[in-house]
Amino acid sequence: MANLEHLNQLQQGVSSWNLWRSQDHRCQIDLIEANLAYAEVSKADFSGADLSLANLGGASLVGANLREANLTLANLSGANLSLATFQDVTLCMTNLSGTNLSLANLSAVDLNLANLSGANLSGAVLRNANLMGANLSGANLTNADFTDANLAGANLNGANLSNALFCEAELSGAILSGANLFKANLSGAILRKTDFNGAKLREADLRNTDLHLANLDGADLEFSRG
Repeated sequence: MANLEHLNQLQQGVSSWNLWRSQDHRCQIDLIEANLAYAEVSKADFSGADLSLANLGGASLVGANLREANLTLANLSGANLSLATFQDVTLCMTNLSGTNLSLANLSAVDLNLANLSGANLSGAVLRNANLMGANLSGANLTNADFTDANLAGANLNGANLSNALFCEAELSGAILSGANLFKANLSGAILRKTDFNGAKLREADLRNTDLHLANLDGADLEFSRG
């Protein structure tokens, strides 16, 4: 359960919260299981905070500092996380469905088994991120950068991946059926047993990829390179 003193401090507003944190920066913030649904906490300093199992559904976290925060099993569905800081944050098994993460820097972030279905990750940077088994079905991933990311077993069914970068990414066993990969760069990616059934791969870069046992039934490969 959340520390009541910390919760009461946050309820006084972001300005008061950030000032308090700057005065006692060594305090370990405990907001475990806190109910912050639809809270206006844009630009709040949650660095190093334990927000595991917290409910932040629909909350506004624009520009929030989440550096080294623990959001394991938290609910962030429908939240606005644009311009937030995610360095060394833990988002394992977190519910991020329908969230706004456009232009977010999620490099090397742990998103193992996270639910990102229907999320907006357009222009996001996810280099070296761990997305094993993550649910990205129907997500907007246009222009996103997944270079060297691990998406083994991820569900990208119906996702929009046009112009996305997957250079050297691990996509073994991933589901990309019906996904839009127009002009996506998959050069050097591992695509063993990946399901591209009905995917749009027109003008995609498939050079030096490992497509062993990949399912390309019904895929549109017109003008793709590889």
